[in-house]
Amino acid sequence: MILNFFILIIGGCLGGFLAGLLGVGGGMIFIPFIQYMLSDFTDIPDSEIVKFTLANSIGLVFLSGISGISRQIKLKIYSFKNSLYIGIPGAIAASTMNWAIQNGNWYIKSDFQKVFLLFLILSILNMLFGKQNNAMDQNEIGDRFIFKIILGLMAGTVVALSGLGGGIIMVPLIRYLLKKPIHEATSLSLSIVPLLSLVPVIQNMTAKNAPHLIQNGYHFPMSGYIIWPYFIPLAIGVIFFSSFGQKTAQKVPVLWLRVIFAVLSTIILIKTLYEIF
Repeated sequence: MILNFFILIIGGCLGGFLAGLLGVGGGMIFIPFIQYMLSDFTDIPDSEIVKFTLANSIGLVFLSGISGISRQIKLKIYSFKNSLYIGIPGAIAASTMNWAIQNGNWYIKSDFQKVFLLFLILSILNMLFGKQNNAMDQNEIGDRFIFKIILGLMAGTVVALSGLGGGIIMVPLIRYLLKKPIHEATSLSLSIVPLLSLVPVIQNMTAKNAPHLIQNGYHFPMSGYIIWPYFIPLAIGVIFFSSFGQKTAQKVPVLWLRVIFAVLSTIILIKTLYEIF
């Protein structure tokens, strides 16, 4: 139990750091750690394992976003207007899809892994081969309001289906649709994450139909699908290291951001492929 606690803290530190560094919410790290911990519960249906995985990952993604916003406010770089335009349609999409998953058994583990795998591949291709854009002036960006709505709807759907922060789709789309350079794209992406994940977090914490987890006579403290012995140590790492990741991002060259993101994604992709096949 103590060993698991420290493993989860390490996962939270790594996920929080990468969330701040890359603007992706950290879900790509949280999910493997959560799934590893849940692998002992062989008597729980796959559809319920997916719900537990998504709920705890989205909750952690929410925390990483809040941490990111707090630092952006201090630095006076927080774009409330852009966050709202993208975040509101995203929140509607995320909460709707999350409700559909939570109130059905149609989304099983194999489906979840394939969705997760798809976005990892898209992410790797974008970071390796995507072109850097020059920033546009604010008037030109303002004319792209419809793009912000589309971006938000897509990101919200990704959050609910994959447990990722939405940054895996937002960062490339912010770069291409809004013509933002990568550092601004990662910063804006992270600031939108809390809006996308807030309602799903509430839905998951108040769920009445979550099965109770029992292991060797120990009843896990839970709120809906949030498993506190897993969530808290991961959250500790997120809170302390997300800000550190943002500080580092301002000093790291764009090329290094691409390489770090692509290498990490590839490692997780290989692990996911191994589990599927």
